[in-house]
Parts: sequence; structure tokens; C-alpha cells
Amino acid sequence: MWLSKEPHLKIVDRFNGLNVTAFVTPGNTRFLMLHDGRSDDAIRAFFTEVYELYIRIMLNPFHSPTSRITSREFDRKVKLLAKRLIG
Repeated sequence: MWLSKEPHLKIVDRFNGLNVTAFVTPGNTRFLMLHDGRSDDAIRAFFTEVYELYIRIMLNPFHSPTSRITSREFDRKVKLLAKRLIG
């Protein structure tokens, strides 16, 4: 389906003057970010760290891989990463 083996697909679209950047996991889960042209290195670092958090959730035997992630702790950590890496 994808031509690139790289999970970080960079800018895949534009919407209302903003960039849409994508990250696709080996399991085909997609993370999307809508932004105004931030540093590619910062976005790559953000997606990489969010993916690590995501993997920890998926490896939890009490979490079903097909259910939504509703963890407040996950949400809090993603927001902290965004603040630290994206600004």
C-alpha cells in the first residue's frame, strides 16, 4: 500500500494553509499532525516518542488493541511531549 518503508512520511497534505504530517506504524496505525511548518526534526522526534508511548499501551495485557486509548496518563504524556518538542 505504501511506497515508503520509512514510518515518518513528512508532509502528506495541506489543509487551510496548514501542513498535515503523517507517521505510519508497522501495524498500519496512522498518527497525523496538523501544523504551520514546524521543524521536521522536532516533528520526527515527537512522532517517535508518541509511538513508544503507543507501543507501551498496546503491550498492556489489559488493553484491547482494537479499542480506543482512553488513558488520561497517555493523553497527559502526549501533551507534555508536544509542549517540549514542538513548542
